[in-house]
Amino acid sequence: MRGLRKPWPPANVSPDGQAPRRFVDAEREYLADLRGAADKVRFARAEYDRLDKPKLRQVMHGEQGSICVYCEQRLEENESRPIVEHWRPLSGAPQYAIHWHNLYLSCPSSKTCDGRKGGRRLKADDVDPDLPWPTRFDYERIVGYSRGGDMYVRNDVQVAGEVRKALELAIDDGEHGGVQRKAILNLNHPTLVESRRAALDSERTNLERDVGQRTASREERAKRAAELLVRNPLPEHVSIRVAWLRNTLGRGR
Repeated sequence: MRGLRKPWPPANVSPDGQAPRRFVDAEREYLADLRGAADKVRFARAEYDRLDKPKLRQVMHGEQGSICVYCEQRLEENESRPIVEHWRPLSGAPQYAIHWHNLYLSCPSSKTCDGRKGGRRLKADDVDPDLPWPTRFDYERIVGYSRGGDMYVRNDVQVAGEVRKALELAIDDGEHGGVQRKAILNLNHPTLVESRRAALDSERTNLERDVGQRTASREERAKRAAELLVRNPLPEHVSIRVAWLRNTLGRGR
């Protein structure tokens, strides 16, 4: 998980053959009509379904570097994938059904990410706020990785308690309020942990190939990390690659 920028929504979200409509206009019209809707969730779903998803995904691929907003696995475009995910679920927050900062691309796995999350909100307690949108929070500042590929919430970084609790529950199963609860996103599923280990091995191999027998300097590793972050598409599991290059694996655990 990383923070990201979403500067410009699509200029046209209408299906081909219909009159063009800007995303910002679709949102404004939707919010005006939502106030009078008897069933706000049903109305939200119908209006959201009117948007041309391929046009949304085209812009989002560029913003996210074609990796999942949650697990950072590669996203391949086809007729109906990847999923356009509501960070704050449509069923629980219909006012954000058509809001650019609430929409992200997620992988189609049924065991992690959007498939695991479903209609759950990214919070530990009902009274807490949802986890901030990635456009409002640099998740790479608090999310750490072990050398074995596990993701965790760093304990050496100050962050609001409700954010820490929600992020911990998003990543792993855990006890909360005396009740054992299932991880919201399940980001330490064995397949993801193994995939992150493979990404580390790949990055290590690439660096050894480029520097030969000598040891790469701190400056060389920092430059390499910076170069990874401006690639488009981004490499899979870019965050753990960058953490390894910056020698921060296991920090704050």
